[in-house]
Amino acid sequence: MEGIFIGFLFLSGCLTFSTCLLHQYHFVSDAMNWTEAQSYCREKYTDLAIIENTEEIKKLKDTVSAAGNSSEVWIGLYSHVDWKWSDGFNQSGADYRNWRHPDPNDYAANQLCVNMTNRGTWFDDYCHKENQFVCYRGTLEDSDFVLVNTTKNWSEAQRHCREHYTDLATVRDDADNNKIWKLEEPIKWAWIGLYRDPQIYWSDGSNYSFSSWYQGEHPLGSMKVVCGVADLEQGGNWRLCSCEERKPFVCYSMRGWCFLE
Repeated sequence: MEGIFIGFLFLSGCLTFSTCLLHQYHFVSDAMNWTEAQSYCREKYTDLAIIENTEEIKKLKDTVSAAGNSSEVWIGLYSHVDWKWSDGFNQSGADYRNWRHPDPNDYAANQLCVNMTNRGTWFDDYCHKENQFVCYRGTLEDSDFVLVNTTKNWSEAQRHCREHYTDLATVRDDADNNKIWKLEEPIKWAWIGLYRDPQIYWSDGSNYSFSSWYQGEHPLGSMKVVCGVADLEQGGNWRLCSCEERKPFVCYSMRGWCFLE
C-alpha cells in the first residue's frame, strides 16, 4: 500500500525525485566475458556497474580493492565502432581501410576522425585538430581528388568540401588511395572523409555524460563493439577492449532514492 501511495504522489507531481540515486557496488571475482557478466549482474543485482561522478569512482575502487583485486574489472560501458564516409557511401569498397599500425588506437577514447599520412597510411585523430584535407569533385565513379592546403578541423573541412567540391574524399580501394597519396607529397597528413560517432552507452540505458577515460591508447582493430573496464592500476580510469576477454567485474544495485518533497 505504501508503494502505491508513493507512486500516486510521484505521478501526481506531489513528489519530485532528485538525481542522487545511490549505487551499491558488488565485486564478482569470477572471470567472465562482458556479456556473461552483464547477464549475471542482471540476474543477481541490477546491472553491470554504472559510474556517474568522481565519488562513485572512489566507491567502486574501494569496493574492488577491499576484495583484494587491483587490476581491470568490467563495468557497464560499451561502444559501437561504426566507421562511416562523409558522403554516406556504403556500397562495395566502403569497408576499404589502410590503417597505420597500431591504429585505430582511439587515444584518450576520443579519436573519431581519420587522417592520411604522406606514406598513404591512415590513422585516427582528434576531430578538432586543424590539418589540410582532401576533397573530391564529380561522382565517385568519375572522381577527381583535390588537396586543399588551408588547415581546418574535420567538420570545417567537410563543410568546405561540400561548398566548393562534392565532399571529403571517399577512398574505396588502393587505386583511390594511391591517387591521394601522390597528391599529399610532401604533405605530412590530411583529413579524408572517414569518421565515426562516439556511440558510448551504459548497459542499463543510463545517460552517458560523466567520463573518466584513461588518457592513452584504446586499440580498436577491426572490432565492431568494444566494452569498458575500470583499470585500478590507472586510478580506476576506464579503458575499452574486446568484449570477449574474461575478467572479474562489478555489478550495482540500488541502495535507495534521494527525493525532495
